[in-house]
Amino acid sequence: MKHLILSVCVLSLISCKSLLLNAGFEAMGIYDDFAEIHISKSVSKEVILLPTHHLGTPQYYDDLHKKVDSLSALDYFFYVEKIQIGNANDTILRKFRKFSGGPVPSSGYKNIVDSILGKKYKIKLKKELIDQPSYLELGVPAEQSENVDATLDEVINYYEAEYGEIKLASCDFETKYIEETTCPKFKVSRETRNDVLENFRNKIVLKRIDIEKHNKIAIIYGDAHTPGLLEGLKERGYLLEE
Repeated sequence: MKHLILSVCVLSLISCKSLLLNAGFEAMGIYDDFAEIHISKSVSKEVILLPTHHLGTPQYYDDLHKKVDSLSALDYFFYVEKIQIGNANDTILRKFRKFSGGPVPSSGYKNIVDSILGKKYKIKLKKELIDQPSYLELGVPAEQSENVDATLDEVINYYEAEYGEIKLASCDFETKYIEETTCPKFKVSRETRNDVLENFRNKIVLKRIDIEKHNKIAIIYGDAHTPGLLEGLKERGYLLEE
């Protein structure tokens, strides 16, 4: 099988890229059709994690919607994820693009996939993918939910306090922050990126759980946050139900 894939790759570089991309999406869970659920309990609270993807199949989001409906009917209070841009100025937005290595999404991740992978590299996706629907479209009740996440200013301020100033060059201003930059790649280690985008934001969620008045909480957050959130709950005495 490996020799067959290698032969195909040699015959067609584009096909090889398609195989690698689709394999990567498969490993990341982007092609999953069912949403996972993790239940953790303490003496006084129950916390349910619903890991999600910002890009996924229509079937995946349909299943997530069903789970949200069930938890809503049981009076769970929802924490949702969305870095709050708020009043972030142009400099902060460009610093975030430089740090993250990609454009600041303005119309969803699917648009970036289509424009960069589809048009530029002609890569064919294995399954239909759509952007994560809004929380309202997923059935999350506005009166039973809250955005528990960092602001963009907080993310950049945390990075600069821990790792140094992100210095912008003239090339950072040659394109809109919603477009790819013409600058050389900004070097950020995986550990640093995870600390800023995952650990820092996980701490915000965990601190909020500590003072939460609701005793039934459902968290809809990107799946990359799941290990850290579960570990944080475990450290607080929560028991994970298998």
